[in-house]
Amino acid sequence: MSGRFRILSIGLVAAAILAACGAPAAAPPAAPTAAPAAPKPTDAPAAPKPTDAPKPTDVPKPAAPAAKPKLTIWLSKSFTPEADAVQLDIVKKWADAKNVDLTVVQDLSTVLAPQFNAAIETKTLPDVLVWPSPDWMPKLQSLGLLEDVSDIVAKMQAQGGGVLDKPIQAVTVGGKQWALPTFGATEVYYTRKDILDAAGLQPPKTWADLLTISAKINNPGKTWAWGLQIGTPSYDSEIATLSFLAAYGASPYAADGKTPNLNNDATRTVLGMIKEAWDKGYIPKDAVTWDDSGNNKAYLTSSSAMVQNTGSIIAAMRKDDPDLLKRTYITPIPEGPKGRVLAGYVYGMMIPKGSKNLDLAKDLLTTYVSVDSQKRIVEAAGTNYMPFYKDLQKLPMWDDPFNKTLISQLPDVVAVGYPGPTTLWALEAWRTHSMAEMVNKVLVEKVSIDDAIKETEAKMTKIYKQFNP
Repeated sequence: MSGRFRILSIGLVAAAILAACGAPAAAPPAAPTAAPAAPKPTDAPAAPKPTDAPKPTDVPKPAAPAAKPKLTIWLSKSFTPEADAVQLDIVKKWADAKNVDLTVVQDLSTVLAPQFNAAIETKTLPDVLVWPSPDWMPKLQSLGLLEDVSDIVAKMQAQGGGVLDKPIQAVTVGGKQWALPTFGATEVYYTRKDILDAAGLQPPKTWADLLTISAKINNPGKTWAWGLQIGTPSYDSEIATLSFLAAYGASPYAADGKTPNLNNDATRTVLGMIKEAWDKGYIPKDAVTWDDSGNNKAYLTSSSAMVQNTGSIIAAMRKDDPDLLKRTYITPIPEGPKGRVLAGYVYGMMIPKGSKNLDLAKDLLTTYVSVDSQKRIVEAAGTNYMPFYKDLQKLPMWDDPFNKTLISQLPDVVAVGYPGPTTLWALEAWRTHSMAEMVNKVLVEKVSIDDAIKETEAKMTKIYKQFNP
């Protein structure tokens, strides 16, 4: 009812009340005296009324059907449309079976990112949420906006041979799991087979082998031996340096997830090896300027004989230079005294707090992360989706020799923050290229190794305090 209508209605009622309560009206004039009326004949008795027919019993109206429960899920698109379609099919079939009104938002992570931040501010996060970027899980967990999904992780561990340990470690904070790790990415080492064969050498198995091989095959100006990714604008530099450090037992983060942990002999050893390779000219001088495509270009143009990268170089050689693929060794990344460790990325799913249908959200995710659903996604995505279920790493698709090398690295993958959990401050240190900066201090700025370590730890301590005031 409009405001005006409300006022008008009240006015009419008030007028009626005033009229009913006003002064009495004047009496009408008396009528002339009338003659007495003739007597009426006796009225005949009224005929009896027919008995009313009984009313039929009212039939109750059927109750309105109950409204379907509602859920919203965000999924990320990949570079494999077939896998995107499979994900959509999995959640839609679940919704049909459970009679749920499901809203699906599926887009690239770069498109979802601003919506994600806005949803945090407006408290409109979906019931089920993809984890497509390293910082989403730790951000929500630190804000207290994630549900504990340890019960679903336990179900995952009871099927498909179980899930690899290190991805579980990445999502565990305070003894509980706050996300469901489903897949990751790996890297391998590319080495020029023709060059090594000519020198009577085998591809590197250890990080120390890289120095030995470099000394024998380095050809500066034509084909530098070691295309080590050390560019400060490159996240590949962070991955390469973190992997190198971890293989020697070093890490910028302690296991408690709170303390910088660079000031040790293992870090000094790794920086010393990199400095030796740089000083002897094994590494191209422009490597300090490379972005994430730098090592790809260096190998594909034959300006470096050994590089570390994802399967993207395999794809490029298959498409554009199959002859170079024939002349390439593709092997696991090198080992160190503490084994092989590959700093990488862990992806999966989460349940934000606040869902009105938490049980349904958990049921949906239990279906989505089941080994049967994940098998469908893996087979559609190919090597773009490397599953953490152990049994899915034995599928026939991984029998291809190149694919086998890629998947063989998966048990060695650790997330940013290793050996502790993935935290916001660890991700900020990674995002600001802290490891590449430390290496460049030694190589370019000629800072001593000890001072470079101290300066980097000071930066990391500042970052930790920024996120943990």
